[in-house]
Amino acid sequence: NSGAAGHLQLVDSRGRVVSRSNVDFSAYTARTFPYRLRQPPSGRNALGLVKFMFPNPHNIYLHDTPAKNLFGRDVRAFSHGCIRLHQPFDFAYALLAKQTSDPEGVFHAALRTGRETRIDLEQNIPVHLVYRTAVMPTKGNANYRNDIYGRDGRIFAALSNAGVVLHAVGG
Repeated sequence: NSGAAGHLQLVDSRGRVVSRSNVDFSAYTARTFPYRLRQPPSGRNALGLVKFMFPNPHNIYLHDTPAKNLFGRDVRAFSHGCIRLHQPFDFAYALLAKQTSDPEGVFHAALRTGRETRIDLEQNIPVHLVYRTAVMPTKGNANYRNDIYGRDGRIFAALSNAGVVLHAVGG
C-alpha cells in the first residue's frame, strides 16, 4: 500500500492488528467502525521516532518529526496542536540523565527494538505550555506573533465587554 493509509494498522478492541484484507469497510459507518487506526513506529511515522507524553486533557504531546525541513521556516504551525521538537533525542537524553548514567544507551536500546517502547520517568517534570502573540523583551520594543489560534479577537472582545478601553498599538 502507498500513502498514509499504507502505513496505518487496524487494531481491534483487544489491541490485535487486523489485516485490512479481512475487513469489509462498506459494512461500517464512521459511527460503527469497530477499529482504531494506529501508525506503527518507523522513520515515516508522522510523529517521528519519539514522542513525549505528559498529562493534559487535550492529547497534546511533544514529538519528533520526519519533516525536519519545517524548522527552517519562519512559520512553523504545522502540527495539529502538538509540539514538534527540533532535537528530540537530546531532549530525551536530558530527561533520562536524572535516572541513568547512560541516557543515550538506554534511549537507543529502546529505539533498536523497532517496537513502541514506553520509558517512564522516575520523577515528574512539570510541563507548561504558553501561547503568546506579544512578547516584551527585557529591553526594546514588543515583538508580535501571528495569532494562529485566533485567541486575540476573543480576548479583545472580552476586555471590551468588561469596559476596558483598548488603544491601538503600532506605528
